[in-house]
Amino acid sequence: MDLKENNIEALLPRYCEGIATEEERRLVESWIQESEEHRRIVKQMEMLYLAADTVYVMNKVNTEKALAKVKGKRIGKGKVAWWEWAKRVAAVLFLPLLAAFFVQYYGGKGKVVQMLEARTNPGMTTSLVLPDSTVVYLNSESSLRYPSTFKGSNARKVELSGEAFFEVTKDAKKRFIVATSHQSQIEVLGTSFNVEAYEDMPDVSTTLIEGKVNFSFQSDGRRRQVALKPGQKAVYDSSNGAINLHKTSGETETSWKDGKIIFNNTPLKEALYILGKRYNVVFTQTNVRLDESFTGTFTSQRLERILEYFRLASGIRWRYIDGKEMSQQKTHIEIY
Repeated sequence: MDLKENNIEALLPRYCEGIATEEERRLVESWIQESEEHRRIVKQMEMLYLAADTVYVMNKVNTEKALAKVKGKRIGKGKVAWWEWAKRVAAVLFLPLLAAFFVQYYGGKGKVVQMLEARTNPGMTTSLVLPDSTVVYLNSESSLRYPSTFKGSNARKVELSGEAFFEVTKDAKKRFIVATSHQSQIEVLGTSFNVEAYEDMPDVSTTLIEGKVNFSFQSDGRRRQVALKPGQKAVYDSSNGAINLHKTSGETETSWKDGKIIFNNTPLKEALYILGKRYNVVFTQTNVRLDESFTGTFTSQRLERILEYFRLASGIRWRYIDGKEMSQQKTHIEIY
């Protein structure tokens, strides 16, 4: 047993990478069975190694993109198709996350609370389980910072940049607080809700599916708070401090976590914004009526097929346009 404890730090990476010997695998699996905490560590480490594999593939594809551009090939459609495949891999990018695990569990248990961070690539989604068993789904280009444990604090506080759906584990003694961009935050005890708060966008929106949340924000130099009920969506404009409440079924706002896109009389501008996140593209609109709206459900369809649906439904047209710089990471599409 002592031998196993002394070597577990070295064996875990080999186990998660799939290169452990039969004897090493048995040692790790025996260690996993010892506690729920051990199982959680290994599960999240396996997610990290999956992310590493995905980053390797991304780098390879970017190289192929550069070569294709030099040769004058059109690669727009291929790139979108690749992202459609890549989203299914659902990678969570790690900063010092792996190192934080070892510091926490082998460098003095319980003495220091480590801040962990999970990130998603453009066009990808992922999910993770927090120390209190709260489940979080992260949308494209989003990040979540959270402590390695909520023990010893009177609140469960996390920091979100981007979009996420939360299924919060109830704990009447500890509020769950989501701090977002533009000095706003959401407080709950146990509920299901969606938050969209990208730092480069002025709006912060919260859609409540179940339970009750309080959305607090800055307005006219004062701290204000709005209580949401299920079926309500709050949209806070940080540029002027205004907030508006809307009724919603929540389908359009939360379908991304299930790999779907649901439009329900959705305006063109909002529909293109949703597609841009999903497929990692940038849309440019020229000579297009903005009062167009769309209804439909899409799952694994390619972007081209969805845009063709838009064309047939409203008469708008679209085309790929070349980026100005080689370093541009996103495909550009003109809607006209």
